Parts: sequence; C-alpha cells; structure tokens
Amino acid sequence: MKKRLFLSAALLLIGGALAMAQISTGEPSAVKVKTGNRPDKGTFGLYVGGGMDFGSFINQEKGNMYVLPLVNVKYFFTDKVEGRIGLDFYRHDINIGGQKFTTNDATEGDTFKYVENAGTGNAMLWPGIAYHFTKKNILDVYMGAELPIGLTSASSKLVQGDPSVTVKSSANAFNIGLGAFIGLQAFIGNLPLAIGLEYGLYGGYAFGLKEKHVQIDDNGKKVWYSTNIQHVHGDPGDPPTYTPTGNFEKLHAGEGFMGNQLRVTLSYYFK
Repeated sequence: MKKRLFLSAALLLIGGALAMAQISTGEPSAVKVKTGNRPDKGTFGLYVGGGMDFGSFINQEKGNMYVLPLVNVKYFFTDKVEGRIGLDFYRHDINIGGQKFTTNDATEGDTFKYVENAGTGNAMLWPGIAYHFTKKNILDVYMGAELPIGLTSASSKLVQGDPSVTVKSSANAFNIGLGAFIGLQAFIGNLPLAIGLEYGLYGGYAFGLKEKHVQIDDNGKKVWYSTNIQHVHGDPGDPPTYTPTGNFEKLHAGEGFMGNQLRVTLSYYFK
C-alpha cells in the first residue's frame, strides 16, 4: 500500500516538474489580427446598394423598394472629406406600323394607315459631399448632402387614317432636388470593403410638367397642352394619386415633393 502511494506521489511530482519546465522554457507568442482598411486622402470608391423609399423624387409612393444607380463613385479629397457622384439613365422606345383594320375584331375589310412611335427617357446626376467624423478603421460615422439634378422627357407620334391625321406629343421636365443624410459604415476585415447604412431627407421640384400636342390634318394645324398632376385626395396616410386635368390653350405646370429614404450600401475602395 505504501509503495503504491509513494509511486503515485512520485508520478505527480515528475508531471509537475515537466509542466513547470515547459511553461518556464516556452517562448510567448502573439497573433496580430488586422481589422479595417479605412480610406484616406486620394482614395477612390465604388458603391452599390438599395433601400426603402418613403416618398421622394425617386418614387412618390410610400414604402417602395429601389436600387441606387449602377454608376456611383466616391473620392476622398482629404482623410475626412468625401465627394461622390452618381449617374442614373433610363430610356424606353416603342415603334409600331402597318395597315390597321377599321374595327378591332375584323380580319378582313377596310384598312387604314397606322404608325405609332413613342419614347420616354430619364437622366439624373447625383453629386454630393460627405464629412467623416473619425479616422477609426473599424466603424466610420459621417454626414453629408446631395444635389440631384436631371431631365425627364417623353415624346410620341401617331399617324392614322386615310387621309391620315398626325398627332405629335412631347414633354420635357427639369428636375432638381436637395438631400441631407447621415450614415455609418463598417469595414470588413482587412479588405477594402465596407457595408454601410444611410438615412436621409430629400426634397425637390420638377419644372415644365406639361405635354405639348400638335395635330396636323386636312383642316390645318392645331396645338394644345395637357398635364397629369391634378391631386385626388384619398384616405389620410395614403399616397397621392393623379388624373389628367384636360386640355389647355396655355399652361404652366410644376410639382414639388419631399420625403425620406433608408439605404444599405456596399463600397469598394482603391487607389
């Protein structure tokens, strides 16, 4: 019994001595984990994203999802001052032509010439500036302003009948706005990537919201104007709806709007 106790004690002492020897002779080590890769003066950035629009010049209806323009560039003039610009462009055209039956359900009988050309387009620039409050390379807080500016256009041409009647329509609106936003972005590891969240208030005005119509036939030329910004009141809290207001000999039409947005962005930085 005594031999067993002595053997156990000896084994414990030997094990303790080995452990002490390992701790006392081991070399300490440390692993340095890099976090963040914050941009500084002279850095460019590309960013994409989308979010929820609560009523603004993007879409006046509440609660709609939207995607930021695909072309968005940032540039850091200093370590804290960032300039940004976005480009948004849209165009849609349709062209129809042929000999049309006099009634929609006919497959034979009289026909007449029919030509329809229509197109809509939109081009917007989104210049802006932002100020970054800290130089920390993990979480970045900033605020800024944007000045969206651009044009919206629409045109159509309808030729029908024998003898034919031609009606040309065109509309061109100038849009300008102003927005203020606050945001934060977190840098992903040691990569030049950051995911961000922005909230902003926006307002603007659209000039020239009238459509010009020109009709040419055997009786000569007629010109009139129309618009579709008549407000129809609904239930409280519902988005506004609009109906055409009729035809005018002379017309001036414009529209102002204000709203707010919440954006989620992903940015890539490079030099």
